[in-house]
Amino acid sequence: RWYMIGPDQWIEQRMVGKPVRTERPEGYEGRWVAVDLYEQTLVAYENDTPVFATLIATGLPGSDTREGVFTVWAALERDRMSGAMGDRLWDLQSVPWVMYFDDSISLHGTYWHDNFGYRRSRGCVNLSISDARYIFEWMADGGTRNDITAGVMVWSSGEYRASGAATK
Repeated sequence: RWYMIGPDQWIEQRMVGKPVRTERPEGYEGRWVAVDLYEQTLVAYENDTPVFATLIATGLPGSDTREGVFTVWAALERDRMSGAMGDRLWDLQSVPWVMYFDDSISLHGTYWHDNFGYRRSRGCVNLSISDARYIFEWMADGGTRNDITAGVMVWSSGEYRASGAATK
């Protein structure tokens, strides 16, 4: 898929993150977020109204971010994240604005890269630090981190393949 961005100027879909509106998951009221794996975007909603959108970085092939509807079960202003995959080890201190929603998978701020709009993580949803803080505080709605029980819907608006062109 190609987008015309000017007279005789075209850009391939893989180089663009276009927020796509989606339906609210059944049973969710109030604040929730939609993570689009195809576009690599996050859209925050108040019921059915989009209020914020940003680029993200989700799981690499083999560490794919799982599709589904989840609820934030824990929120921490900072957390340590470590792990191993093959010969790759990581130990990240003070990861900011962490919102766990699918077991150990979370939305969180990312200080070790700025490659948003492309798959980059080990399954988590990476956001810029300022966007993660905004979403964290917005989900708390003036309360505390203990008040965060917002919904997270992970979906794909198209078919994303690890190699070759993406299809819609």
